[in-house]
This record gives sequence, structure tokens and C-alpha cells, in this order.
Amino acid sequence: MHQSMWLDSSAQRSKVIDGAIEVASYLRKNEDLRIDQALKVVSTCLPPLISFSAPLIRWPEADIKILTAVWLRAYKNSWNIGRNTAAYLLTFPRENGGIQVKLPLVTLCDSMWGNLERCHQFDDGTRQMIRLAYQEALTDNVCSNLLELQKEAGLLSWNKAGENEFTSACYLANKLEIEVVWEPFNEYTISSTPNITLATLSIQAGLELRVQIRGEQMSVKCLSTETAGFIVTTIDQGRLRSLQIDGQSRSPGLPSLREAIDTTLERRYGWHSYQASHQLGRPKTRSTTG
Repeated sequence: MHQSMWLDSSAQRSKVIDGAIEVASYLRKNEDLRIDQALKVVSTCLPPLISFSAPLIRWPEADIKILTAVWLRAYKNSWNIGRNTAAYLLTFPRENGGIQVKLPLVTLCDSMWGNLERCHQFDDGTRQMIRLAYQEALTDNVCSNLLELQKEAGLLSWNKAGENEFTSACYLANKLEIEVVWEPFNEYTISSTPNITLATLSIQAGLELRVQIRGEQMSVKCLSTETAGFIVTTIDQGRLRSLQIDGQSRSPGLPSLREAIDTTLERRYGWHSYQASHQLGRPKTRSTTG
């Protein structure tokens, strides 16, 4: 990622815009591609250009408008539509007769919320930093929770909202007419439980988890803790395995305890279910347009 010591990220934004222009130009020069092939190029190349750095740099509204125009040009080239065709054909919702393509603003919003979720997921310094940002956003905007912050953020300017990670994400959600339901630091969720407490409770309850071992899903049971910061589990036929207690797994073999709990709940309830999101402390979205 290109950013100066003074947090000037103009070089990175230019790189993203130039990359999008290259994609649009490629699609125009290769008109023999089928529409589905051209759209595959768009979906594969354009979103990653911005999503990689989006949560880490400030995007001025003017640059997002430029990037949006380039994306629309790429979509038009994919469908072999004339450049003078109204953009509303591409941006209107499907129920209103449009195509409803994914645009940079949506990708930016997804990346911002995804980054906040990842930063808050593990019991480490990153979570502490994001917690301070959350408290600062609530205090500065005189809000008591995230839903109130999303309403207040909609009244701010693009530049003012961008001064805080949570306020910026809430502003984008408001702009896209969606509502994010999330209690990021609810003390009763798994994500807010300290690592050692999570390990202790897992052992006391004899928690059974689903983990992948050599490509095969297996059931393991939590037994005891080791002095080296691992939790001992057993699998079928009495074989012992060790799951790391702290944070993310540092080896390509087994997941950490927290990752194993996440996977088990996802498999039990489904990735997008309310039960999994609530227990794991994950954000859920809903439309505000009825």
C-alpha cells in the first residue's frame, strides 16, 4: 500500500483509479468476450483494487465519484452499451427494472465494516484501539449505541464523518440506506470474553467443537490447559490435540480455540443466522427502505 509518513494516500488512490481504468480499457478492446466473461473480469478485478486498502486510507468523495464513473464505464463495456447510455439503467434496483450493479461505495462500506469486525474479533491491542474509536464516536456525537450513531452520522459531511472509523462506516451505511445491527463490545458475547476465561469455561463445560484435521471435519472435546498457552483436546480413539488459546492460530494445522468456537457455531446455526451473529458479536444488516 502506498502512503507517506504524513498519511498522504493520494498515490494509493491514484493506483486504484488507474487500475480500474485499465480494466475498463481492456474490456473495450476485447469486445469478443461474452457478457458473462466480461462481467467475471469486472467482479474479479475491480472490487479487490479498492477493498484491500479502503479501511486504512481516507477516500475523498470526489475520488469515489471518479472511481464510480470508471466502474460504470467498465460495466457498459461489458454489456457493449454505448457510453452515452444513462447510468440509471445500471444502478436502479432490479425490482424497478434496473440491473443494480455493485459500485465502489458499496465495496467501501463492506470493507469498512469488515475491518471493524476483524479488529474487534480477538482479545488483543487492536481490539483495544478500536474500542477507543467506538467510545470516541459515541461521545463526539452524543449517542448511546450504534443505531443512534448511524442516524447522527447521516447528518454529517463526508469529510467530518471520515475522522473516525466507526462514524465513517455509519455514514456509509446511512448513505446506502441500510442499518447495521451490532453491539460490538457487549460483555455477554463470545467476542468480548477474555481468552483465558473462554478456555476455562470450555473446559468446565466439556465443550465439544468441530475442527478440520488434515481436510476432515472432526469432533473434539476440551479437557485441560497447558502451561504454554494451549488447551488440550481429545478426538476419537483418544488422540490428544492442542488448540492455541490466544488470538489467531499461528500454524497452518489447527485453528485457535476462538476460531474453533466460531466455526462450530457457524456450522450449527448457519453463517448468516441471528443466533451465530448474536453469540459471536457480529454485525447484521437490514434495509431502512422498508
